[in-house]
Amino acid sequence: MSVPPWRLGYPKDDVVEFAQERLASLGNACTLKPGWNPGVIDTATRNSLICYQRLVYKDGVEKQKNSAEIFLTDTEGELGRATLVSLWAQRITPDTVKPGSTTMQTTQLTAAFWWAYNRESSPTDLARERTFARQGIAYLRTDKESPSTYSKQVADKIRAYQTAVGLPATGTTDWATLRKMIGGSVM
Repeated sequence: MSVPPWRLGYPKDDVVEFAQERLASLGNACTLKPGWNPGVIDTATRNSLICYQRLVYKDGVEKQKNSAEIFLTDTEGELGRATLVSLWAQRITPDTVKPGSTTMQTTQLTAAFWWAYNRESSPTDLARERTFARQGIAYLRTDKESPSTYSKQVADKIRAYQTAVGLPATGTTDWATLRKMIGGSVM
């Protein structure tokens, strides 16, 4: 079983395949083009990751679109915690993750939090993340949603994340929180 960060040549993993599907859906210069090997960091995937990571960093530094902290934790071209948080946070907006709502974006948010919190992944953590990855793959490939509810537990995780990354601990997902996540801010 491979563990994060995933690198070129590691065995196949659902977490990597989720990242590939997300990269393939970007719709920009970093989009992973067809022909990649599902679940493994191959050359095409690595190049797409590098492009994505550099773009996140550049957007953060030059345009203040995010926290630009992706390289504080992750190495260029490797799929680590910060990059996974960023990939999971893509396409989440404050109106899709609000108290009481049941959405796929709440599932994405929860998956991002697991990577933001877990410096060391236990077998249980990795099993949970692989379940999230399979849900994310299904969503990206077929629009099949695995929605979850924005509960008090989700609000508590948001509050803890906000505190850890230096934001006011409101417990609600606002743009400042999402910019931290997209920028790869982890604890």
